[in-house]
Formats: sequence, structure tokens, C-alpha cells
Amino acid sequence: MEKNHSNLQNAIRRFPAYEPGDEVWNAISEEMNARPLKQALTKMPQYDPDEKLWDLIERKNVRERRLKWWYAAATILLATGAAWLMWPGNSTRIAYSQETVDQRLQMDAGVKTDQQYQVLKTYCETETLVCNTREYRTLQAEYERLSSASQQLELAIGDFNTEPALLRQYNEIERQKTDILNAMAKMI
Repeated sequence: MEKNHSNLQNAIRRFPAYEPGDEVWNAISEEMNARPLKQALTKMPQYDPDEKLWDLIERKNVRERRLKWWYAAATILLATGAAWLMWPGNSTRIAYSQETVDQRLQMDAGVKTDQQYQVLKTYCETETLVCNTREYRTLQAEYERLSSASQQLELAIGDFNTEPALLRQYNEIERQKTDILNAMAKMI
């Protein structure tokens, strides 16, 4: 094999491309049909290569084709194996757990302060002297504001209380509501 084969190939690739015009091709065609060239071609000796040479060429082509098939088969086998390893398959798993409820973190269903407030409110509708004072109306408005905050916290806490900080806030609001309710009851 040639020592600088790749250098030669690179140099050939860098040659500028040139396409001759039609007149050049016509002139070459006329020259090939000229009588002296035809006579020279008929005088050339015929050469038939030996059958062994054709057998060697055929075996080389068959061997190259077989190698290509083996490479293709190996590539397909590797790709199939990689896909099989990466396939998630039926890996669906179901897990469950059971937790006990901490009763200390649960809210009371019926808040007694709200029931007592309704009693006071009903009483105020009949006894209007004390309930119309400015101080009583301020306490009533404060109680209503705290009651609204309490309801919003109940919604935030939900059925399953998972944050003790919310329950602490809820209990603090309920304590403040009780203090206001006691002050209102003392006024009556």
C-alpha cells in the first residue's frame, strides 16, 4: 500500500473542479470515431484473466458482504439488549400505610363560645339598653372578626390536621373569643 495514500487523496480533493464545454466533448467523440484509432483498437491483444483470479475476487466480495451482515446483526442485538434493560416493564407497585390520629391535634366539632355568643345575641335583641352602647358594639365587632379568622383557620386545617402551628393559632383565637364573650356577659 502506498505510504502517503491519505495525503494524495487530500491533495486530489483540493484540485479545482472543471467541466469542459460541449465542443470539447464533441471533438473527443469525433477523434474516437476516427479510422486510425479504430484500427489501433482492433490490433490490441485480447486478455482473459485466469479463473483463479475471478474466484479470488468473488470470495473477497462474499466475505465483505458477510462481515457487513454480521456487523448489522451485532448492532441490532446490542440495541435490543440495551432497550430491554432500559424498558420499565411492569414495575407498578402499590404501597399503603396506616397512621394513628393524635387527638390533641384535633379540633372540637362544636365550639361552645359560638353557642354562648348566639345566646347573648338573642338576649341583646330583647334587652337593647346595654347592647347599644359603644363599648358593647366594639366587643361584638371584635368577636365577629375573630370568629371569621377562626373559620378561615378551620378551612386551612381541613379534615386531617398535619400542622400543629395552625392548631395553636386556632386555640389562641378561641381563647381570645372566650375573653371577649366573658367581657360581653359581664356588661349584661
